[in-house]
This record gives sequence, C-alpha cells and structure tokens, in this order.
Amino acid sequence: MDKLAVELLDHIFSYACTDGGQTGCALALVSKRIRATSRPARFYSVALYSSPTKIEKFLYAYERECARSTDARPRVRHLWLSYHENGQGPSAMPTAPTKPPTSRAEFLAILQRRTQHWRSAQENLDEQYNRVIPMLVQTVAADLYSLALCQARWRSSSVVDCAFPRLQELTLIGGDPSFLPFSSVGGDAVLYPSLRRLHHILTPVCKDVNFLSWTVHAPALTHLRVSRLDYCPHTTFETFQQVIGRLPSNHQFKHLEYIMVLPHPPPASDLQSGLAAVAYSQFLQHLEELPEHVKVPMTILQPMIKRRPHQGTDAPPECIVHLRELWIERIEGGPGCWEDAGVVEPAPTAA
Repeated sequence: MDKLAVELLDHIFSYACTDGGQTGCALALVSKRIRATSRPARFYSVALYSSPTKIEKFLYAYERECARSTDARPRVRHLWLSYHENGQGPSAMPTAPTKPPTSRAEFLAILQRRTQHWRSAQENLDEQYNRVIPMLVQTVAADLYSLALCQARWRSSSVVDCAFPRLQELTLIGGDPSFLPFSSVGGDAVLYPSLRRLHHILTPVCKDVNFLSWTVHAPALTHLRVSRLDYCPHTTFETFQQVIGRLPSNHQFKHLEYIMVLPHPPPASDLQSGLAAVAYSQFLQHLEELPEHVKVPMTILQPMIKRRPHQGTDAPPECIVHLRELWIERIEGGPGCWEDAGVVEPAPTAA
C-alpha cells in the first residue's frame, strides 16, 4: 500500500468510501500517510442521523479536514440526512417508572407532566436542528450528486438560501425540504437544474407536494417515483396527475422517461368492510387505469401489506433503515429504489 501511487490510491479510496462514512472513518485511523492520501475521498458519502450533535461534530471534522487539504479538497457527493432515526426522537425518550395512578386526577397529572416533558424536548431539538441544518446544507449543497432527506418530526423555522447545481438524485421522506420552500425562491432561480431522479415518499403528516413547482425547479427530470401515494392530500394527487398527463398542452417535465407509483397501504383490517375499504378499492382502480393516460411508461407497484399496520404519523423505523440500505446500494452502482424501472444507469460519480 505504501508503494502505490497517490493517484491510484485516490481511485481505490473513492470506490471504498460508499457506505455512508464508516470506511472513511476507518481510513483516517490507519496511518498519517493514509489519512492524508484518503482525505479527498473520505467524505465521498456521508450518512448523518439520530442527533443534531452528530451533524455538529461532522461539520467540525469536515471543515478541519478541508483546511488541512493542500491539493484536492474533500467534497461530499452523497448525503443521507435523517432526523430521529433509530428511535432517538422525543417520542422514544425513556420515562421514569411510576406506580399506576390511583385516581383520575392523578392520571391526568401524570399525562400533563409527560406532555410538557415531550414538548420541551421537542422544542430543544427544533432549536438545535434549526441551527445546524442550515450550516450543513450551505456547506455541502454545491457539491452533492445525491441526497436522501428524512425530515420527520423536525419543525423547521429556518430558510436556507442555496441551490443544488450538481444534484442528480433526490429522495424525500415527508414532503418537500422544509428549509428550502419553493415560495422563498425569487426571480428565475432554479433549485435543482441537474436533477434526473426524484423519489417522493409521502407520510400522513407531510404537507402538500405541488408537482407543478417541481416542473419549474427540476426541468431536467427523467425519472419520477412517488411512494405511499394516496388521494389525500388532494393537491399532491391532482398536480401529480397533471404533470404526467398525456395532453397536447402538457409541457411539464419535457425529459421525463419513466414513472413509478407505490400506493398507500390498505386500511387496517377492522376498517376493510366499511367506507374506507370502498374508497381505497376505487383509488387502486383509478391508479391501474392511469398508465393509459400518461405520456411515458408507468409502473404501479403492489402496495405493502403488513399484519400490523404502523401506528404513528412518521415512516416506520425499519423502513427508514431499509431506505438507507437502498441509498448505499445505489451509490455502489446498484438500482436502489429504481429496481423495477428496467435498465438503470449507475449513480453519478466524481469525474
């Protein structure tokens, strides 16, 4: 290893650092030479989740390594950013064991204390995220090729002034980036001019996704996937149909080549004999007929059916972990979440 040329080592390290940062951290501990030689590649892919403190520590380490670089500057090309992954959010906070309440008044008092504790913890996390997320995004946005963002439970009050000029693949869990609303963009600015693949994973509490805005800010889009699609919210469903419809007047997404849809899971078993089941059946029928009316090939995937429906408003933790695995698979040259889209070209890599 010590006798290999620096240029050859750089290529080796770039191919190795595709796991979200574990290999990059290991390389930094091998030796002083390997640490210096691998510096441009160690941050090639970065996965940050569970804690704003991790983001803060990463920024400190990244800026320090950038300051030490004398030749090629370290650049983050692929970023996974998830809030409260692995159950580290306020809802998962442990509570001190208490005796069962002996009266209704005692029960209400305990409930009130827990609510106040959760609210205080949530406000503290929001404050930390609102400080570190803008710093992170502004630091890496210009260099990113792919971004996966899970923004569950974070209530953003910050608006970041930036764009993603090189971003080619984007996965969003929980709606559009809350720190970069389209309404904040002025003039003729385009946020995602190079974006080719967009995967929207909807959650019960995410805000409406207006796909008409995406036609303006992602004009080069070729592949569109929407997961957990439902007929509500109406803006999301209606604008989605509008931008993919086969109409002479439809000039949105001029370069679109393929569409994938994963419907929302069916209602719980105790609701499958009522109006909810009828509405869901009608929705699936409408989706099955939709490919006949769109301008490019479209695949409707089978909805995921679980024995026990997920309780909560955010995506299940096991789904988030699986998505992170697909993100890594995509970086390593695999299809990732685009497996059913036919021939899939590799993810973008550094030139």
